Amino acid sequence: MLSILLLSSLFLIFALLILLFKPNLLFVLFALEIVLLGVNLNFVLTSFVQAGFFGEYITLILFSVAALDTSIGLIIILNYYNQHQNTNIKSIIKG
Repeated sequence: MLSILLLSSLFLIFALLILLFKPNLLFVLFALEIVLLGVNLNFVLTSFVQAGFFGEYITLILFSVAALDTSIGLIIILNYYNQHQNTNIKSIIKG
């Protein structure tokens, strides 16, 4: 039970970090990946506690989606950086 609270707090801490430090797009992307990792660890832990395999299956699917999300996000960020020489979210929103 303590580990579920620990992993949930990991999720909440990095979700708050996304909201607090959002000027840098790379930091937001990395914090999003850590949030997804916290969710995956919660799925695995609850699956272990309930002695089922459904949590592991969902975790494998979420890991593949997270890897795809990261690769596409990094490609977009690198292309934007090559054109504009910054990764500030405020400048992206303003155009």
